[in-house]
Amino acid sequence: MTNNNDERRTAPRRRRKSGVPTLLVIVLIIIAMLMGGLVGYAVARKTNPYLHELQAQKDRVMELENTLTLIGYPVDEDVDPEQWLYDRNPEEDALAALTGETWDEATDDDVWGNESLLDGTLPEDGESVVVAEFDGGELLSNEVIPAYNDQLTTAIFAGHDADEVAEDTLKSVLEQLAGDKVIAAQARELGLTELTAEDLSQIDAKAAENYENQLSDYIAFVGETDRDAAAKALEEGGVTLASITEQLKQSWWTQKYYDYTVKDVTVTDEDVQARYDALLAEQKADFAATPENFEYAHQTGRAIVYRPEGYRAVRDILIPFESDGDAARAADLLSDLEMIDEDPDALAQTQKDLDALYAPLEQKAAEAQQKLADGAAFADLMDEYGTSEALKAEPLRSEGFYISDASFVNSAEFVEGAMMLEQPGQVSSPLRSASGVHLVEYIADVAPGEVPLDEARDAVAADALKEKQAAYYDQQRKTLLEQAHVKYYPERLH
Repeated sequence: MTNNNDERRTAPRRRRKSGVPTLLVIVLIIIAMLMGGLVGYAVARKTNPYLHELQAQKDRVMELENTLTLIGYPVDEDVDPEQWLYDRNPEEDALAALTGETWDEATDDDVWGNESLLDGTLPEDGESVVVAEFDGGELLSNEVIPAYNDQLTTAIFAGHDADEVAEDTLKSVLEQLAGDKVIAAQARELGLTELTAEDLSQIDAKAAENYENQLSDYIAFVGETDRDAAAKALEEGGVTLASITEQLKQSWWTQKYYDYTVKDVTVTDEDVQARYDALLAEQKADFAATPENFEYAHQTGRAIVYRPEGYRAVRDILIPFESDGDAARAADLLSDLEMIDEDPDALAQTQKDLDALYAPLEQKAAEAQQKLADGAAFADLMDEYGTSEALKAEPLRSEGFYISDASFVNSAEFVEGAMMLEQPGQVSSPLRSASGVHLVEYIADVAPGEVPLDEARDAVAADALKEKQAAYYDQQRKTLLEQAHVKYYPERLH
């Protein structure tokens, strides 16, 4: 994740009491990404138009972690984790719906591998057996068990009870992997699994972006370290640019197949109206309950048909830190300020360290302020000095972020400084964040209330098309599976 994005997700957090082992850090990063993609697993593999949103989901995980801290989640104290868990009621007899048998008939105690690392996971040793078959192919247990264990482990780390989610998880994995094989066979027939020069170029670019994001995540999580040390640690955990590239090569055909399948889907005026009505009801409830979702929806370019009260649009000039290490150091020091407010000596030293770290950035900010005073355009200085990552492209470059007094998505100092501005056109004094130093311009107030359909038509139509394409793809996939006569044998897993 690039540093320029940090000011929108870095809120005061409690600092770790001691260091974290390298391997544990890597595991936690991977788990965080998986937790952000629990829904994303099904979304990315089943309704592929949302592949491009997986990175946004990862950003969202970090934002929500910060929000938990701000609302009082006690990171360092002993707590009862059960009070923070979402308790759902899983579908009963999920495997019965898949196989026609009851769960008791389909399995026995050995299925859940008592010798496994975690309760509920399946042992990965032993002879491989067929657990699903279909016209032209079969699915083996050695293909299912690792995927099942990964998903179940992720669910366990997310706070679910293995006994409650195991059936649903196994059912989902069996259906998904069998379906993938059926779909892959058709994709091969269509020539969509062959990678073109353009595909390889896009894969290289995406792999590089993903790798840089994981490096930045690691550095931000650990604290003071450098790029080479982070790269080595990730490599020890099996994460390299080459491994990411290979993973993308293996899965790239899925988006190509999806695009081919839905290429003729269109929407009508009735579809657009129906989607508008649904979004309006959803957003009124969602944004009232969780205001930062409004800010996040705007930043990620989602269709917005309702705006809460009290928001203004702002944009920034960002003078970033020269390195990820400096940014990580700043994040730690800013967190320290929240922890040592009763220790005057420690507070003074931390403030001194912060002043030294920010001094060169604030000097550049002073230069930018003088250029603004001399008549330079704010947008021109965004190009000269830099700006937050999301503001580098339209429409956010012109529209800016949406913030209010209650904002959680941006850092506290960013929000406070921006909200102190009295009228559009004013620019803040230099504001510190974990990304660097910001000069924030107050662009305009955000008109509250319902957004007329005519004003939001293009965005709503795009959203309606995405939804209709996903539904069409799901139906086509279901039809292909029915035509392939898939049979499942979960009782063979042991």
